[in-house]
Amino acid sequence: MTVQQGHLSQVPNIAQLATFQVTLPGYEAITQSLYDRLTYAAAGQTQLGFFATPNGQGGKTLSDTNMQLAGQLAANNQFLIQSVELRFVPTTPTVAAAMPAAFGAGAVAVQVNDSYIFYRAGNLVLNIGNKVYLQEAPLGKFPSKAYFTVNAAVADATTAAANLQSRIAYGHSDGRPYLLKAPLLLEQNQSFGVTLNWPEGVQAISNPAQVQCVLDGIFYRKSQ
Repeated sequence: MTVQQGHLSQVPNIAQLATFQVTLPGYEAITQSLYDRLTYAAAGQTQLGFFATPNGQGGKTLSDTNMQLAGQLAANNQFLIQSVELRFVPTTPTVAAAMPAAFGAGAVAVQVNDSYIFYRAGNLVLNIGNKVYLQEAPLGKFPSKAYFTVNAAVADATTAAANLQSRIAYGHSDGRPYLLKAPLLLEQNQSFGVTLNWPEGVQAISNPAQVQCVLDGIFYRKSQ
């Protein structure tokens, strides 16, 4: 079979079709986590379920989640879970008086208190298919590798006037990431999910917040 000026000399057979293939066989591996972000109500709740709503549904964007389907990976995708993380972001949406840095009578202490209340209780459950593959408590065992931190020097005037105070506060769970000594493989179209549960009762905080769950590892997709 020859090609002359864009024309084939004969009809290609099946074996020859590989010459014109635009997708490569097999899979490629990339560094990519699976993540999902949910609202944590100020009044607390008994459960939060992650990875159930994909990007483009329920108002979610790529800043909230990179899930393409609800509770499963799309065809030709696989993911090797190597670690599990929780990132708690207090005062989201913004409550101006409770931001990490405040000048005057700002209530920045709630940043620390809300984070402490969230991480001190609850449990995390990872389900794959119909089986539980991880159960751990409290939530403080799942620190995030990426978090907001504060290093500051503050000077205040020697007066009792509240509007001359400068206060900075921020808290988060710290420590090594929760690494899976035996990584877990999510296959295409296999159901999975992560739930946070508070059977001990709701954990109320001062202001609404957000919680991001991250499954870190290796993402496998069909080569192109």
